[in-house]
Amino acid sequence: MLDVVTWIVGIAATVFAVYEYYKFATFPDRQGGTHLLWYAIAATVVAFACALIFFVRRVNKEEEIHITQ
Repeated sequence: MLDVVTWIVGIAATVFAVYEYYKFATFPDRQGGTHLLWYAIAATVVAFACALIFFVRRVNKEEEIHITQ
C-alpha cells in the first residue's frame, strides 16, 4: 500500500514541479517570481524523496524460488 502512495505523491509532485518551473520561466517580471522557483524546488525534493523511498524498499525484496516447482 505504501508503494501506491509514494507513486501517487511522487507523480503529483513531479507534475506540480514542472508546472511551477514553467510559471517561473514565463513570469513577466524576472525579480518577482522567486517564490515560484522555491515551490518548484520543494516539489522536486518531494518527488525525489518518493522515488528514493520506492526504490530503497524494492532492494530488499527477494522472490522465493522453490526447487520443487
